Amino acid sequence: MLNEELRQRLARKISEGEFTSADLPDFLAVFCEVCNESEEVQGEVKAWNAKLQLDITDGDKFWLTIANGTFTCGTGDVEAPDTTLRTSGDVAARVFTGEKDATAAYMEGSLKIDGKLPEALKLRSIIGIVLDRLQG
Repeated sequence: MLNEELRQRLARKISEGEFTSADLPDFLAVFCEVCNESEEVQGEVKAWNAKLQLDITDGDKFWLTIANGTFTCGTGDVEAPDTTLRTSGDVAARVFTGEKDATAAYMEGSLKIDGKLPEALKLRSIIGIVLDRLQG
């Protein structure tokens, strides 16, 4: 069940421009909750199994796994990631809040992707769905 208090706090931080990389652990937790409850996301991830590593170059590492429609996340390293996203905390915060386009960050070199590019593209579309739910 979605942590409504946390969702509202993150939505406020995003709308007021106060969201930072320090908020990423909470964001990823809510992200997983939304993805696990959203029929729209579940339609996007049918038969998608992936391990994604988020390497914040000036901060922590986070991981996100999708297995049989279930999203989980945590801090540290995930074993044998399919895709690794490397970026600064500022860029990660801006991408996850929709303030910066992930494709633009990739093209300008501030977001590096190692592994399966389609995994990153799918994540980008799911971020949009989650942001709509967060701010709705």
